[in-house]
Amino acid sequence: MKNISLLSIFLLGFITLFAQQDPEAKKILDKLSEETKSHTVIQTDFEIIYKNIKDNNQNTSSGSIVMKDNMYHMNFMGTESFYDGKTLWSYLPEVNEVNISEPEPDSEDIFSNPKKLFTIYESGYKYQHINTVYENNVNYSIVDLYPVDLTEDFSRIRLQININELFLKSATIFGKDGSHYIISFNNYNTNTNFSDSYFVFNSKNYPDVEIIDMR
Repeated sequence: MKNISLLSIFLLGFITLFAQQDPEAKKILDKLSEETKSHTVIQTDFEIIYKNIKDNNQNTSSGSIVMKDNMYHMNFMGTESFYDGKTLWSYLPEVNEVNISEPEPDSEDIFSNPKKLFTIYESGYKYQHINTVYENNVNYSIVDLYPVDLTEDFSRIRLQININELFLKSATIFGKDGSHYIISFNNYNTNTNFSDSYFVFNSKNYPDVEIIDMR
C-alpha cells in the first residue's frame, strides 16, 4: 500500500482525454473541500479493503487518525505514525523501534499526506458526477475522478460523499493491475482539540526505543 500513490487511477484513455469537467461534480467537491478546510482538527476511524480481482484475494485493515492543519497522528497496521508537518516518526511497538524521515511536503501518498485525499481533485484530474444514492437515511453523491496523466497506475477514484454533512464516506481506487483499494471513514469528530505535541514522537515516553534516523 505504501508504494501506491492515491492519485493513480484506472481509466480508458479516450474517456480521460475527452471528458469534460462536470459543473455538478465541481460544486459538490468544492463544498467538501471547503468543509474539510474549515476544521482545525479532524478525527476519524478508517478501514482499508484490498481486493485483487485476478487472484480473487481480499484482506481488510483498520486504523485511526487525527489530523490538525498539516499534522497527523495515525495508528495503522501495527505502526503508530507522528507527523508534525515536516518530520515523520514511524513507531513499531512490536520491536520498540522508530524510523525518522522527512516526506516531500507536496506528497500525494496517503501515508505522507492523508488530508490530501479530501482535496485531490483540485489539480491533475477530470471529474464527473455519476449519481446520488440514498442509504440508511443519508444522501450520498458518487463522483468519479479521472487522472489527466495517463501513465498513472490507477485509472479512476470513486468518491462517496455524504452531502448532508459534507464528509467523505469512502474512496475506491481502481488499479490497472486488477487491484482495488476501498478506503472507508467512520466516526468523524471535529469538536476535539489536540496540542501540537500530540503529533511529535517523544522518545522519553518509550524507554529503550531504537531510533533509526533515515533523513
